[in-house]
Amino acid sequence: MGGNALQAESVRLPAARYHALELSVMQRLQAAFPQRRMEAVLAYANKPDFGDMDILVEGGDGYDPAQFAHVLQATEVVHNGDVSSMGLAIEEGVFQLDLIRTPATSFDFAVRYFGLNDFGNLVGRIAHKFGAKFGHLGLLYPLRDTETGSHLIAELCITSDFSEALDLLGYDANRYEQLRTTAQFKSLEDIFHYVVSSPFANREIYLLDNRNHKARIRDAKRATYNAFLAWLDEQAEGVIPAYPWAEAGSNERDRQKQAFLENCFTRFPSFKLAYEQAMQRHERTVQVKRKFNGILVTELTGLTGKALGELMAAVRHSFTDEEAFMNFFLEANPDDIRARLLQQAVAENLALAN
Repeated sequence: MGGNALQAESVRLPAARYHALELSVMQRLQAAFPQRRMEAVLAYANKPDFGDMDILVEGGDGYDPAQFAHVLQATEVVHNGDVSSMGLAIEEGVFQLDLIRTPATSFDFAVRYFGLNDFGNLVGRIAHKFGAKFGHLGLLYPLRDTETGSHLIAELCITSDFSEALDLLGYDANRYEQLRTTAQFKSLEDIFHYVVSSPFANREIYLLDNRNHKARIRDAKRATYNAFLAWLDEQAEGVIPAYPWAEAGSNERDRQKQAFLENCFTRFPSFKLAYEQAMQRHERTVQVKRKFNGILVTELTGLTGKALGELMAAVRHSFTDEEAFMNFFLEANPDDIRARLLQQAVAENLALAN
C-alpha cells in the first residue's frame, strides 16, 4: 500500500485511466475466482490521480496470491504479511496493485476502514482515546494488565459492524453510509468535515507532538494526515469540537475510559462475556505464577540457569494439557508442589542442590 513496495517505480495514473484499469482488473479477477469475495478500496470522488490500486480479497482456505499474480500476469510480486504487492504491465509502465487478504468476518469493516484515504486512521484517534483500537479487523479492545499497564492480556472484538463502531465513537453512521453510497465524499475536505463531526473530536488529539514516537514518525510521512493538520489550522475557532479529554493517568481519564467500556458492555453482551472470561483466565494465570515461578522453584530445588529452565519446562509438559497444569497449581499446597518438582527432577536426571 502506498505505491512504493516494488523494485520498479509505480507510475501515477489520472483518475479516468485508473478507473478503467480498476474495472478491467476486477473483471479478470472475478471471472477467475468467482467464489471469492473481493472489492476495490473506495477513493474520494474527485481524487485526481492514483499511485496504486488496493483490492481486498476474502482470505480462507485455498487463498494463494500466486494464482492472482498469474491471472494478472504480474511482472513482480512482493509479500508483506497479508498484503501482496504486484506489478501490472500497462502502456504507461508498471502500476502497483496491492491485494489485501481479509477475513470474511471483517470484510465489510475492512472495505470501509481502508477507504477514503486516511479516514480510518483519523477516526481511530478517538477510539484510541477511549482505550480501544479502530482497525481493519473491527473495533477492538486491547485488554491490558492493570498492574503493569503494558502487558497485553487479550485483544477482544467489541464489534465488527462498521456502523455500530462509528455510533459508539459519536458519529452519525447513517450519514456516513449515505455519503459513501452516493459518492458525496468528493474531496479530502469532505472527509475531514466528517472526521470532526463526532462530539469527541478535539484538534489536540491529532497533533503530531501529542502522538507517541512510532505514530508520529508514521503519520508525519502521510500526505493526507498532513493535509488534515493543515486543514485544522485553517478552521475558525468553534468549528472543531473540543471534547475535554483528561490527562493520561488521571482519575478523570480513567473515568472516561470506564464509561466507554460500560457502554460497550451494555450494547454488546457478547463482548462483555469475552471480557469477563479473559479476565478470569488472566487471574488464574497470575495465581499460578505465584506458585510456579523461577524464584520459587530455585528456593525449593536449588536449581538455577539451564537446569532450572529444563525442570520448569518438563513440569509444564508433564501435564496432559495447559488446563490440567493450571488446575494442579491452583489447588496444590507447597508440599504438593515440592513433591511434584522432586518427582520431575528425578525423571529428568537433574541433581537437586536442596
